[in-house]
Amino acid sequence: MPQIQVFLSDENKISHDLSEDKITVGRLADNSLQIDDGSVSSHHAELVFENGEYHLHDLGSTNGTFLNEEQVTDAILKHGDEIRFGRIPAVYQGEEESGASQPLPSSTSSKVAEVAQQSARPVNFVSTSPIPRNVEKKDVVGVALYALAALAFVVAGYAAYCTFALAPSV
Repeated sequence: MPQIQVFLSDENKISHDLSEDKITVGRLADNSLQIDDGSVSSHHAELVFENGEYHLHDLGSTNGTFLNEEQVTDAILKHGDEIRFGRIPAVYQGEEESGASQPLPSSTSSKVAEVAQQSARPVNFVSTSPIPRNVEKKDVVGVALYALAALAFVVAGYAAYCTFALAPSV
């Protein structure tokens, strides 16, 4: 049965049997293969069984999916291919013989890759993505100044109204 071996560290390796037609890979628990590492996107990639072979699809990940050191968005996997999800290496172990495909057994099990050591994002972390993230920060001081200016305008308008409306007519 085809499988993918994920190398989390020198001592920590997991093997995930490819027993489903679609295997999702990512950092979140709703993936078939969860890799809890900061370089792996929440929904990083998927392995899809089509026409007797597995296809690797990147799902718009931040740090990319690589096949044999080449960044890919879609690729067909061959036995022994080296895959990298972010900075986490893996190896695809497919059928060595090019014989007829066998149907995949159904399975709903999910494996979670354990990280050897939890760590925080480094202070000097820089994303390798060529696409900048637009994270809007709320400008609390600016909003407060706009509110204060609007209030001052209303008060000045009311004062002007009172002055001219209550003034005796000549």
